[in-house]
Amino acid sequence: MTFITLCVNMVAIGQNMFKGSTDLEVIAGEWEHKPLRNVTDGSLVNMLDRFNQEWPTWMLRAAVKTMKKGVAGRETYNDNQISVRNVPKNGFVEVNWWGAAERREFMRSCYWKRSNGHRLFGVYFGGTNEGQDLHFVCFYDYDPKNHTLTPEPQIIDGFRTTEDTKFYYDLPEEGKELRISEFGPQGYLIHTFRWDGMKPVLSKTEKIEIEDEEHCDGDEDEDE
Repeated sequence: MTFITLCVNMVAIGQNMFKGSTDLEVIAGEWEHKPLRNVTDGSLVNMLDRFNQEWPTWMLRAAVKTMKKGVAGRETYNDNQISVRNVPKNGFVEVNWWGAAERREFMRSCYWKRSNGHRLFGVYFGGTNEGQDLHFVCFYDYDPKNHTLTPEPQIIDGFRTTEDTKFYYDLPEEGKELRISEFGPQGYLIHTFRWDGMKPVLSKTEKIEIEDEEHCDGDEDEDE
């Protein structure tokens, strides 16, 4: 295979992977305004499948495909460009793709059992596309009686990225605690939320000290 043919094939893989995927900016702007009805049941795979029907992405497709196989552990696609880590016993799944520098995306999802018999479903999207960094989490209540996922955006009120502050969400792979990292005018903060039976509730905030690091462009400055 010639070098040119190899490059063409690699581009085709990338195009096929993203074909039909909804831009994350669209999902971020729409999710909290639209309940998702006709959800088969409260299993993580079926809640993700229903979300994917509304806003299809390559990440959700890969997650649902792996989960429907009942795979535990790691599965790879497209020559290790994509990894899907499924942890069925904990109700957690993670999809990553660290490909070309101009576009990097990931998705993580889990659910909590609520004391009223419902479930709290969370799906977190993050990535960089053409220099734009976007991270957001969608929370829904799943009602087993009407098979509906109802958005609960108030859970993250006060912890959404703004022009000067960024938030990153650590959905629990084990246990029930939710952690949110904040980077902004107050420095680097970690907010820990404990589960109260219905939702994550802020229990503590820690400030993390970051040591000054040398900049990689230091040598360039010396040459000028």
